[in-house]
Amino acid sequence: MSLVLVADDEPAVLEVLSQVIEDLGHDVVRARDGQEALALARLHRPRLVVTDHMMPRMSGMELCSRLKQEPGLREVPIILLSAVLQQGSPDAAAFLNKPFEITDFETLIHDVLEKAPPVQPEPATPVEALGRWVARSLQGPLEAARDQLRALGDLPPPGKGAVEALGAQLQSLERMGRYLQDAVRLSAGSVTLRPVEGDLRPHLEASIARCRTLGPGVPVEVTVPAEAVGLKFDPERLGQVFDVLLSNAARQGGVRVELQASAEEVRVRVSDPGPGIPEAELPGLFQPFPEGPAQGEALGLYVASELAKLHGGALSAESRPGQGATFSVSLPRVA
Repeated sequence: MSLVLVADDEPAVLEVLSQVIEDLGHDVVRARDGQEALALARLHRPRLVVTDHMMPRMSGMELCSRLKQEPGLREVPIILLSAVLQQGSPDAAAFLNKPFEITDFETLIHDVLEKAPPVQPEPATPVEALGRWVARSLQGPLEAARDQLRALGDLPPPGKGAVEALGAQLQSLERMGRYLQDAVRLSAGSVTLRPVEGDLRPHLEASIARCRTLGPGVPVEVTVPAEAVGLKFDPERLGQVFDVLLSNAARQGGVRVELQASAEEVRVRVSDPGPGIPEAELPGLFQPFPEGPAQGEALGLYVASELAKLHGGALSAESRPGQGATFSVSLPRVA
């Protein structure tokens, strides 16, 4: 029996593929997009990854490339599925065009797993082991809760409003699990960047597009330069920083994003119209486990701050009660 990670953004397809693999006697971890698949692969260390190509947040081709750059995951074989590609990725062990026969899929799973090398567990500190255990413990109940919410999706009001509220709370729990895993790895110093040189604008715009899907109807105002903004940065990790700040602002009822560039640095400012942050709380805003009630958003700000530091930059906040808050990510400019 092996652990297989399956990624597909179509719930019905994800269910069918997962059921086929489980019927073959293997355990399955499910992901609904490429970024979630990468996070789950880091957490669970699967023996095989099966991924669709066309997915939000990170395509299957991008996922293949990222997995081959990850210590402990480079040797994990990948089966890439696609209805649009004519051939697979050089980073994938096998490729199937959609639609395909289930029997062909079963045969491919068997053949690839038979040749797959044994998974080498990554050495972990006690704190890292605890973080992984907590994240794994959350995964099963969260998956079950998602299934139940999908079954209740067609309820009429007022039940529909209750389901939507529960869905928002479920998303908050999912974020907390991801933040916890990242916070543990950052605290242990086991997060490394894979920087590339490029234009920051499309990566910021991709995060803004994700933000719009999380909070439909929330106004988003964006100001970016007309010319390219060159930086050396890790697109995935900096995207995490933007996602944290944008999702926090969206929950306050509005988002204003401004990208500024000078010869020395690039600054991304994310503002919201919310109630603001008490002055006494500002100094401890980016601590991993601040005093007071536990909040996933606080852990997310710690993760964003540490990822900004890894880029040689910083995350700061300014706020006045009743006048919203502004978070600024400053990053050194490419020479």
